[in-house]
Amino acid sequence: MKVPEGLLIPDLAKAQKEITQFIREYIKQASLDGAVLGLSGGIDSALTAALACKAIGPTLVQAIMMPVDAEKDQENIDDAKAVASNIGLKPRLFEIGPAVEFFKSKMSLDRLARANLTARLRMVALYAEANQKNLLVLGTGNKSEIMAGYFTKYGDGGADILPIGDLYKTNVFNLTEFIDLPSFLLTKPPSAGLWPGQTDEDELGVTFDVLDTVLFMLYEQKKDEQEILSYGVSEENLNRVKQLVRQSEHKRASIPVKNIKRGK
Repeated sequence: MKVPEGLLIPDLAKAQKEITQFIREYIKQASLDGAVLGLSGGIDSALTAALACKAIGPTLVQAIMMPVDAEKDQENIDDAKAVASNIGLKPRLFEIGPAVEFFKSKMSLDRLARANLTARLRMVALYAEANQKNLLVLGTGNKSEIMAGYFTKYGDGGADILPIGDLYKTNVFNLTEFIDLPSFLLTKPPSAGLWPGQTDEDELGVTFDVLDTVLFMLYEQKKDEQEILSYGVSEENLNRVKQLVRQSEHKRASIPVKNIKRGK
């Protein structure tokens, strides 16, 4: 599906400049010594890493590859290394499998619980590195994932800033191509790498072009649902996206606090 014209970013060079300035200024204001992020071999982390390197230089960016099993995830590790080489990073490998196995030995976890545990352990590793070296944790989530709730609460959703958090997945592809990152990123099926064969679109239940179209037209442009159907979105896909947004509201909200009245 062709996404609405208004969803596209007309000046990608300007967007790149604004994001890099955002990263650079945030680090400076927080009196930090650099940034750290997880490098998965996918397009979101690759773009975030590239923007960070442009913002503060690759020597101040720490990239950590965090597979559950390095041997089984060699393809993604190779992709992450290819990205790192392209932008001047020297990534470190931190296998989180032993930590996952420890939890599995202590409690019964189904596949979803294990997947969320994996994402949260990666967040723990990033913040440990950040605490030790006075670094800013860069999240790699995009606007599509955030709006659809496609992230783990206190997992990949746990970060100090989200440099590409206002970019729809479509924009992520466009900016990645503009920056001239390795071309395989544009054709590799997006995946959170939570279990073998897992892909983002399979889990979401819609393709990213459809997801972006509905998110943009319904929630940003405030279009009537009939207009979205007339644009070519099926009623099933429209309802699926609405369900994703509705069911994930708690992920985007602040932690609820019960207010207690004081005084007379």
